[in-house]
Amino acid sequence: MAVVAGACAPVAGANPVVPGHHPDPSILRTAGGWYATSTSNEWLPAFPVLRSRDLAHWRQVGSVLSVRPRWARNDFWAPELVRGGGRVLAYYAALGRNGRRCVAGASAARVAGPYRDHGPIVCSSVGEIDPLPVEDELHAPWLVWKRNGNSRGRPTPILAAPLAPGGMSLAGPPRELFRDGAAWERHNVEAPALIRHDGFTYLLYSAGHCCGRNCTYATGVARAPTLLGPWEKRSGPILRGGGGVRCAGHVGVTSARDGAPLLAYHAYVRGDPADRQMFIAPLRFDEEGWPTVGAALDVRAEPAPVTGWQWPAGPRPAFSATREVLALSGGTVARQIGTTRFTAETVLHVADRSAFPSLSVTGSQGNAVGIEMRASEFAAWRSVQGTRRTTGRLRLPPGRPAAGGGRVRLRLVAGDRVGVAVRVRGRWRRVGTRQPPPRWANGARIALSVAARHRTVRFEALAIRPR
Repeated sequence: MAVVAGACAPVAGANPVVPGHHPDPSILRTAGGWYATSTSNEWLPAFPVLRSRDLAHWRQVGSVLSVRPRWARNDFWAPELVRGGGRVLAYYAALGRNGRRCVAGASAARVAGPYRDHGPIVCSSVGEIDPLPVEDELHAPWLVWKRNGNSRGRPTPILAAPLAPGGMSLAGPPRELFRDGAAWERHNVEAPALIRHDGFTYLLYSAGHCCGRNCTYATGVARAPTLLGPWEKRSGPILRGGGGVRCAGHVGVTSARDGAPLLAYHAYVRGDPADRQMFIAPLRFDEEGWPTVGAALDVRAEPAPVTGWQWPAGPRPAFSATREVLALSGGTVARQIGTTRFTAETVLHVADRSAFPSLSVTGSQGNAVGIEMRASEFAAWRSVQGTRRTTGRLRLPPGRPAAGGGRVRLRLVAGDRVGVAVRVRGRWRRVGTRQPPPRWANGARIALSVAARHRTVRFEALAIRPR
């Protein structure tokens, strides 16, 4: 199904290389270009794999998890791609069905996949997240990660443990590298990334509160002669944001074609409270040997999102999509928009009046605003943390499409408020009052839903136009 994107000029000084929500990026350089992936939260396929030949034009070529692993529930966070043993290894964090938060791994013959999931490597009730596979100064494999102590009001350490052959289990107990302590870190250190320079091992890390309107995220660095330390932290962050972006962090390390180091990181663009977009910037070292981050690459990314349809973690809904039509038989599918200010329209082809199809904007599972077709009426609705209420109704005269099947057109306009409308007898009629946007937690997405199982609805000519 085609997504029509209008002009969407980037904010001056803020040019993400990939539009949309791509937090916690990992980036891997190969002979043919670069691959990137990022956090998926509750959406599947998890960890879409993107490819670029020039760091400016990206397209999705696969995903790490096409189905939910049996052991996992959701919260698919912070993937890291690396080559090892003739394979591509993907490390990630997820919430297990038993409530324990784990670091896990998967492998594939190709970066684009398909991947085989190998299950958890280390788990705890406190939470183990942000995995980073590295080699120490003797080229032995280790796993570095964060123990999520700040989620329980405890200290937050960065840990390291040796990896067993194959890279999918630990070969020894973890050792603490360093923990939170500086005032600017705000009781949190996470998202390690490693680079070596002039005899030192450097760990870049993020600190503060990552997300939302009140985020304080920034990136710092520590260095040591060996992986196990002793570690010396730089006195303040090396990356905060500015120039149209805020809360820059969770870096991934790669290199340009000439071998110069590059950082991928996420940040919010001014005016967009939902999407942590991906930037790339050069990394250099000052006279004292500390890394500094240059201005983000000015690539002028295309506005249309590059990832495909996803669905809430669980079984894949029965759907098929072409450029013009998405046929859905029960469940919800969604795709990124790349902005919180847009107009979306679709044409419903409904032969079954009990299917209850809807068009909505969602910021995370259980948080959405939309319009639903209910037999002989249309209902505007709002969902907050899974609690849904009707905010307006429009009944149609007998014999109209909503009462007897046929084609109807829906519209959703999002900005500071969200309004919905249906086209009846050649003119648009608003349904309900305009609502606040959904809680922006995991990016802005357009969602199509069919409430009744085994009822097929055709959504045609979906158009999404940034405003």
